Amino acid sequence: MPEGPEVEAVRRELLQLQNQEIDKITFTPLSQKYPKYQGKEHEFSHFSSQKTRDIHRFNKFLVWEFENEPVILNHLGMTGRWTMIKSLKEIENKTTHPKVIVRMKSPPHAVFDDSRNFGQFRTFPSMEEIKKYPPIKKLGIDGLTDPFPLEEYLTRLGEQRFQQKQIGDLLMDARLVSGIGNIYKAESLYEAKIHPERKVSTLSEEEAELLGKSISKTLLRAFHDKGSSFDARYRLPSGEEGQAQRWHKVYQRLDESCPECNTKIEKIIQNNRSTYYCPTCQK
Repeated sequence: MPEGPEVEAVRRELLQLQNQEIDKITFTPLSQKYPKYQGKEHEFSHFSSQKTRDIHRFNKFLVWEFENEPVILNHLGMTGRWTMIKSLKEIENKTTHPKVIVRMKSPPHAVFDDSRNFGQFRTFPSMEEIKKYPPIKKLGIDGLTDPFPLEEYLTRLGEQRFQQKQIGDLLMDARLVSGIGNIYKAESLYEAKIHPERKVSTLSEEEAELLGKSISKTLLRAFHDKGSSFDARYRLPSGEEGQAQRWHKVYQRLDESCPECNTKIEKIIQNNRSTYYCPTCQK
């Protein structure tokens, strides 16, 4: 699933549609096989002839704001991706499972493509209602905030409800820091040299601070490299691949040598998710 850096990189490219007028939002015949898209043409007809005001990001959600309400909430899910096209004829060659077409008055147009169909594309009455949506309302610090609010992070990390959690589990909890997924959890912990099974209560003040700095460094570096592309599932709307995977030190590097000590990278399962780490460097 795309993480905060990938979703932010996608948002930045989609901003080329900002202040542009929509012709029509349509749903493909393929989309109509799924109840969440069925019969949505009328609901989305409201956006015809409206200009996009902005596209916001909340954790891994994209929120499309227009001249008038309502707004659109979009989540990429596991395999969702946006593709920019100059002509509708390009859909056949540039997408595999197109679900939604945002046709503009003037190209480029945008197509939401989602092979496993876990993505979301639906309306909310207003931005105020979006902010009340539980997955957004409960969000903690945006990990891509620059400069990173270290003191706020340390205060949140010190909350009693988090003390008995393993730090590898907690970094996946967006109530602490949002935008971290399995990739950047592993890389942040490696950067800070902290074992993923450590309980939060065992972290020293220095370790906690170093981890906060490592999270910020890792997420911002990943964003500047436009995210991590391992296969065709994640591409930018332009079709460009991310480059962050080139500097990963532990993620998906099971049995490879640690770049610092040559110990083989290991993997554990935390809350049904894989966590990669170096058993020598990370204590």
